[in-house]
Amino acid sequence: MSSICRTTSNRQKSGSGRFFSRELPKSLLVLDDVWSTHVVKAFDIQCRILLTTRDSSITEVVSGPVHKVTLSPGLSKEQSLGAFAMWTERKVADLPPEASLIYKECRGLPLAITLIGALLKDHPNRWVFYLSKLRQRDMRRIKKMLAYEHQTLAEAIDMSISNLDPHNSKYYRDFAVFGDGMKIPTAVFCTLWDMGKEDVEDTMKTLSEKSLVYQQPRELGFDDFVYSVHDLQMDFLKLTCPDITALHRKLVEGYRHNSDGDFSLLPNDGYIHWFLLNHLLKARFYSEIIFLLLNLRFIESKVHVTGPADLLHDYIRYGRIVIHENLAKKKDFERFISINAHLLVGSEKPDLMQLALCQPSESEVYKQAYEIASGVCHSKDVYLDWCNKASVPNACLLTTKLHKGSVCYACFTPDGSKVFSAARDSVVKLWDAQAGQELFTFRGHKDSVNGCSLSANGQYLVTCSSDHTVKLWEVDKKLLEKIPEEVTDSPPIQEHRNPSPNIKDETTHPMFQDVALSMSTSDSEEDNAMHTFTGISRVVCYSVLEEILIY
Repeated sequence: MSSICRTTSNRQKSGSGRFFSRELPKSLLVLDDVWSTHVVKAFDIQCRILLTTRDSSITEVVSGPVHKVTLSPGLSKEQSLGAFAMWTERKVADLPPEASLIYKECRGLPLAITLIGALLKDHPNRWVFYLSKLRQRDMRRIKKMLAYEHQTLAEAIDMSISNLDPHNSKYYRDFAVFGDGMKIPTAVFCTLWDMGKEDVEDTMKTLSEKSLVYQQPRELGFDDFVYSVHDLQMDFLKLTCPDITALHRKLVEGYRHNSDGDFSLLPNDGYIHWFLLNHLLKARFYSEIIFLLLNLRFIESKVHVTGPADLLHDYIRYGRIVIHENLAKKKDFERFISINAHLLVGSEKPDLMQLALCQPSESEVYKQAYEIASGVCHSKDVYLDWCNKASVPNACLLTTKLHKGSVCYACFTPDGSKVFSAARDSVVKLWDAQAGQELFTFRGHKDSVNGCSLSANGQYLVTCSSDHTVKLWEVDKKLLEKIPEEVTDSPPIQEHRNPSPNIKDETTHPMFQDVALSMSTSDSEEDNAMHTFTGISRVVCYSVLEEILIY
């Protein structure tokens, strides 16, 4: 395997390039692990570039010296033997000859070495046995399907699973029901396996000791753990799962049992409210998805946990499943969540049923709320029915609360799918006009941002502020093209890899307060503007971007 490192000076003349050549003549732009020539062309900004890639064809689009660097494909023999010695608690010199042969079969792949080492820890005299398994096991079909070039990985994973007792092997294979890279709380496995918390933790401890599961403490405020598996191991589990639909049904039925058949009564375990509809989709329970999307009790339960943005995305993801006669009801619920989204965020939320009673009388949301409110006459809850609401017109389509201060100005993108909003919290936000979800934050002003304007081609944004400056920003085209996930097929639906978002870490899903697209935190002083115009003696209250010419 080789990596190609090159330095070059771009030839294309551009506004950004001239800015760098004038203002930052000694700047160096590093493009790491480039896989497309489009990336090189996009960053052709008239400055020195250090580019690394594994694709030699990338070097054909630019000029400059090329340096080939040979990289090790894995652990060295000494490192691998040292790992085996650590696992078996002996000196390297005392390892049997089979240790070197196993290293050769594994080709130094760290994951394979770790899996074999974990097996040898429990059975330190099985060197010959594991070596023969590596040589004899026929996993060619799986190796071709796994997007990985090391030939012994599938054998090592399969051997590790086969070495478990039947119960633990079955439990481990159940991980295939989850998305790639997800961190799953203990309570989810209590439901999936119908066992207590202590039994789950004991099972996970065994799997963790075999290097099959990664265990880590949950965030502050919780006394349990979250569990995940390596992406390559997850690929293996999914490829070898005999019936993935049945596995999703097993999880769904477990939660159905825990909620006495009413999913609106599901306890918050930190997972299921975010991914129930996804599991119902994979289990092919399409009618239940429709029922839950149009059920006010479930909506109330979900919004309380996930907030409105994830629910609005669910209407987009699974909206095509809703049959024609229910489309009007779906629109009623979407509109209800959209116009009240700003009230449904934060720790203190209003009573959703009372909000629903303020909907038009012909709305499905109002009808369900009225029926529910009429049935609580013997409880402590008191609901008010708005009698003259028909005389108060409301054409609002969406209300969202993204800023910490008053909003001073807002403008649509050319296609109307996104909105820029400027506010007194000194930032400008880009958000989705359909779901109300924040996509990006422009930071740099020191005082209230009073106005903003987008160029006709959507490439540049200009903002003006009470800090006596006007800033010019370059807008990433990918942000303007970003759309929520959507289920595009009617039942039976093709299996997608992940209809719901992955939880790779705390920054890739809204259940962890998604800030992955922001350049910095809300308290950051970082300025990501393209250019700042200063020297203005008074507060700048308005800005319009008619045309931009950069020389």
